[in-house]
Amino acid sequence: MRKTFHQRLDEITEDVIKMGSKVQKAVHSSIEAFIELNTDLAQKVIDGDEKIDESDISIEEKCIVLQAEHQPVARDLRYLHSVSIIIKYIERIGDLAVNLSKIVKRLAKEQEKNVDKKIIEILVEMGNLVKPMLDRALKSFENKDIKLAARLEKSDDAVNKIQKRIFRELFTLYKRKANIKFITSIALASRYLERIGDQSVNIGERVIYFSSGDYRVFRNSI
Repeated sequence: MRKTFHQRLDEITEDVIKMGSKVQKAVHSSIEAFIELNTDLAQKVIDGDEKIDESDISIEEKCIVLQAEHQPVARDLRYLHSVSIIIKYIERIGDLAVNLSKIVKRLAKEQEKNVDKKIIEILVEMGNLVKPMLDRALKSFENKDIKLAARLEKSDDAVNKIQKRIFRELFTLYKRKANIKFITSIALASRYLERIGDQSVNIGERVIYFSSGDYRVFRNSI
């Protein structure tokens, strides 16, 4: 028997949830790898990115076929269109986890004397804010929870404040002529974490949009 439109839509939703779960694991593992400078764990994140990319392509194709065959309107069309965008945000988060893992491998080669413990602790604090942000963004999608999605931007403000602290610390290190490779690595790592937070907010904005149809949630991101 041919599957109905909404059965296939539910399958797409499940695929997105599964893809999100893979990316959650990648982000959590990349941050754990950073804390421990665990190159084996970092490599697992890098190696797992291909499956995330495959999920992205598969879901996008399903969305295109479903739209072509059924020509949905109103809420269903908004939802399918939003899914096509949300999976791009999720895929980018996976890429950022890979980038952070590459920083882990780079830092692991540095001598212990070149690693500033204080700034590592601040970066870990940043990571511990970003992880639940992503978790809440994906949960807001799964449950179509507008209130949860709307709270993400406040968490992002806290992430941005920590990034500013990191840059101040890096400037102090630079003036003391600290190892430039370490400074560059930390600057990049903080940028990757900050972008994971931003992409999590983007997911939340799309949840609000497909649930409410209100384009105004994007006015600050254009």
